[in-house]
Parts: sequence; structure tokens; C-alpha cells
Amino acid sequence: MCKTKYLIIFSLFFLSPLFSASAAETGPEKVVKQAHAKELEGDYERAQSLYESIIKNYPDYEPALVGLGQVKYWQGNYQGAIDTYAKILKIDPDHVGALVGTGKAYLALGKQRKAQEYFNRAEKLEPNEEEVAAVRPQLEHKTKMEINAGYLTQDMNYASEAQGEYQEIRVTKEKGYGLGLTAVYLNKFSQTGLDTRVYGNYYFFEGTRLDLGLDFSPKTNLFPEVGADFGLAQTVWKITGEVHYNYQNYAQATTQTVRPALFFEPFAFLKIGGGYEYQNLRFGNVRRNLNGGFGEVRVTPVEWFSVYGFYSHIQRGFEAGRRPSPYINYTANVGGGGVVFDLMGGYRLRFDGSYEKRNINEYQATINISAGYLF
Repeated sequence: MCKTKYLIIFSLFFLSPLFSASAAETGPEKVVKQAHAKELEGDYERAQSLYESIIKNYPDYEPALVGLGQVKYWQGNYQGAIDTYAKILKIDPDHVGALVGTGKAYLALGKQRKAQEYFNRAEKLEPNEEEVAAVRPQLEHKTKMEINAGYLTQDMNYASEAQGEYQEIRVTKEKGYGLGLTAVYLNKFSQTGLDTRVYGNYYFFEGTRLDLGLDFSPKTNLFPEVGADFGLAQTVWKITGEVHYNYQNYAQATTQTVRPALFFEPFAFLKIGGGYEYQNLRFGNVRRNLNGGFGEVRVTPVEWFSVYGFYSHIQRGFEAGRRPSPYINYTANVGGGGVVFDLMGGYRLRFDGSYEKRNINEYQATINISAGYLF
């Protein structure tokens, strides 16, 4: 009897781990191993079927969700991968693997901005994450050049219609720098004029941007003989504060304008904001202080399409080139907006319009159409 007792104890002591391991192998862990093996063999359909069989019984089982997201990605079902990883992130918002997987899927869909958002979150949690480092070169925009040509027309009830055309060359590198050259030819108030503008911006630090611009148009009353502007913007979290100063020296007057503004970007696709405008006008011995305000909104639901709108209330005492006298006093409500399409092959189309209603029974409607190529 005693020998039998010791034999039972001995069996339980040495064989219980084996029984435990065997029991574990019959659970989801064993099926995950089988699915992973099929994944390594390239049999993604069978691997997906196995992962889904686990999730059916264990909806929040993380290894199966990670595996399912991965095989969907390998099969080209990028949106399916995003949806699967979203289930993981709902349980654990700081799951680095799910963040990286989501970023890769968005990158494959061509949604670079969304991909960057998830990669940044993963990199903050694990600065040396290998997959993020591997895709980083794809996220960093190389220097790009854009060439645009456009046509504009203005309908005014106080003068004949104005028409013009413009060309622009722009070079940009995201979060690095940007510079450009714009030439505008305009026929307005029975006069013609050519304005040449050079501009640029530079990011000193992440979120800190400097803007500079210069205008030259010495032989016309339609544009300032010399103009300059300076701007500084600082982004903290999702809020950007900006201030811009503009100086314009016309043949008949000088204006100085300051525009402080605040913008909020609650989502990657939405930017809203507005600000105040103060303008100092000088002509002869006369000085006038003019005030206004403005609001703007920009929506980019997909990377190849964006739409924006604006409204402003302004005071003005000078309209360049106007005959018989450019000095005029009015307030106006101005509204408008535009759309931008980025087409396949690097082509870009842009449509803009605005309408200005003045308190002196005048209006001005402007339509602007341009086409460009980005390479």
C-alpha cells in the first residue's frame, strides 16, 4: 500500500507538467503556431483561416489578431489589416506592433500622412523600432519641384472686367524648406502690369517656421513697386500661432499690414482658424488705421483632394490702379474658397473663387484656374 502511494505521488510530480503542456497545446496557442507555420510557408489563406478560427472563440486574443492583420497585409487587403489592427489598438492604444502594422498598411494605400501619424506614435514608444527605421526613407519627402500656370478673371460692377495670367515655380521639402518664384501679368483698369514675387520658408526646428517674401513691379500702378513680408509660425500640440507682417510701397501710397492668427488642427484632415488684421495706410500727409478679421477652414479627406474656404471683413482706403483716383473708403465682406486635385502622374488642378461685397454698392467676383505638374 505504501509503495502504491509513493508511485502515485511520483507519477503526479513528474507527469503533471507533461499533462499541463499537452492541455495548453490543445488551446489557441497550438493553433497560432500552426497558423504561423502556414504563414512562413506562404499559405496565407490557410493561415488566415486558422487565425479567424481562434478569434471566433477568443475575440480579444492578441497573438491571433496580430497574425491576422499581418496575413491580410501580405495578401494586399490593406484596409482589412487596418481594421484588424484597430481592434488591438482599442484594447491597447500603445501596442507598437499594431501601430507599425497600421502605418505600413496606410503607406501601401498611398496615405502617407496617415502612415506618418502611426509611425510617429510607435517611434515615441520605441525610438529604435526596426520596422519604423526601415520605412523612414519612404516617409521623408525628397525635394520636389512644382510648375503651375493659371488664368484669372475679375468681374467688377464699377469697372471693366480684369484678366490676367500667371506662372509659378515652387521647390519644397517637407519640414525642411520651400522657395518659389511667381510672375503675374494683369490687365485691369485699362492698365497692364507685371509683378514678380520671390518667396521662401524655412523650418528652424520642428514646428517652427519662418516665412519671407519680396515683390518687384517698378513700372506699373497695379502692383507695389517694392513689397516685402515676414512671418513666423509656431506649432505646439495641435495649435499653431502665426503672425505676418506685410509692407507694400506703391507709387501713390504705402501700406503696412499685421495679421496675427491662431489655427487648430484637431484631426489630420481638418484645419480651422482665424485672426485679426491691422493695416496702416499712408498717402501724402494722410495716415489711416484700418481693421479687419478673418476665418479659414481647410479639409483634406484624402491625400489627392483638398478643399478650403475663408471669410473676412475688411476696411480699405486705397485700391491700386483705380481711376480717376485710387483713394476710396469702404468696408467689405469677402468670402471664397477653392479645391485642389492631385491627379495620377504628378498633375495638379486648382480652382479658386471669391466674392467681395462692399458697402458702397460695389462688388468684385474673382475666378482663378490653374494647372501644374509636380516632380
